[in-house]
Amino acid sequence: MTAFRKVATVSEVPEGTLKSCEIANQKFLVAHTSDGFYAVVDECSHDMAPISTGQITGNEIICPRHQARFDLKTGAVKAPPAIVSIDTLELKIDGDNILVFVEE
Repeated sequence: MTAFRKVATVSEVPEGTLKSCEIANQKFLVAHTSDGFYAVVDECSHDMAPISTGQITGNEIICPRHQARFDLKTGAVKAPPAIVSIDTLELKIDGDNILVFVEE
């Protein structure tokens, strides 16, 4: 089953922060930048480590282990050592709720 699921409220993810989430064994993060909210898988494509403890810079997330950078909008690699993009998830805001489209 696929559906939009509530993962947080807007007030729980202030600008410049991220929130680690898991639904149906899918780990992802929700990030809030000056351009809005984004959801990406919580796994660096370089070494499969979680990136949810990384830093947000502009619209990029920096992996805490080897500093690979990924675009939060597209999942594209912005700096090595990663060479493969990460998956993004569809996200929408409904009132104060942050909803992410997930497969269960």
